[in-house]
Amino acid sequence: MATWQTYFQPSDLAEALALLAEHHERARIVAGATDVLVERLRGLPQQAVVLDLTRVAGLRYVREQGGLIRIGALATHNDVIASSACVEKALPLAQACWEVGAPQIRTRATIAGNVVTASPANDTITPLLALDAGLVLASAAGERVVPLREFYTGFRRSQIQPGELLREIQFAPLGKHQRGLFLKLGLRRAQAISVLNLAVVISFDGDIVAGARVALGCLAPTVVRAPAVEQFLLGKPLDEAVCVEAGRLALGNVAPIDDVRGTAAYRRAALANLL
Repeated sequence: MATWQTYFQPSDLAEALALLAEHHERARIVAGATDVLVERLRGLPQQAVVLDLTRVAGLRYVREQGGLIRIGALATHNDVIASSACVEKALPLAQACWEVGAPQIRTRATIAGNVVTASPANDTITPLLALDAGLVLASAAGERVVPLREFYTGFRRSQIQPGELLREIQFAPLGKHQRGLFLKLGLRRAQAISVLNLAVVISFDGDIVAGARVALGCLAPTVVRAPAVEQFLLGKPLDEAVCVEAGRLALGNVAPIDDVRGTAAYRRAALANLL
């Protein structure tokens, strides 16, 4: 098994980006390193260079600033859970962070790492998609902002380029007339990888839906939105008949597979009921 040959632990972002520019594809960025350790135990190939960001100053934060909630590259799941801004104005993300792994994982694993790993089963991607998040990608050449809805190009593939790292996740906080929710179905009540998950953000005008974003996880090669559902909900109250039809329409936006956690048929049936 190929193993690490060089280890860097930069102290500031400029140094980290310079090292990343020098080593490109040979470098593996780590923060919580929870996925890296699993990969090593499975004997998967390792990059020659490890770039450890844990001591980079100024990247661990969850704050509301400039009309956006901003989550730094080193913010952990527990940091989001402890954030009053996220609990009050981004509840689906706080709920998802609470569902991730065990306390030890939530203490170390970062939201940015969950996003970049690009698995459709990663719990925090679904609420971030429903929140219409943007990703600030930094490199030695500068920064660019990519909407999360455009970030993924396939199973565990994304737009992030060699020499780039995810510096910040940002999204608008939910307003007074918006409500959001995250739901997860696993094979046990805790420490479970999702069989499926979903997140919904709805804007209301009185009792009528004025806007909706519905995101679905574990049901396609990437986390996906459900545009047919979003369009259907507009102008309607969320009564039982509307919710049943929304669950039926959601099936047209997914392509689940059979795996060790559940069959495609089970996932489709569960989705119709959960939504």
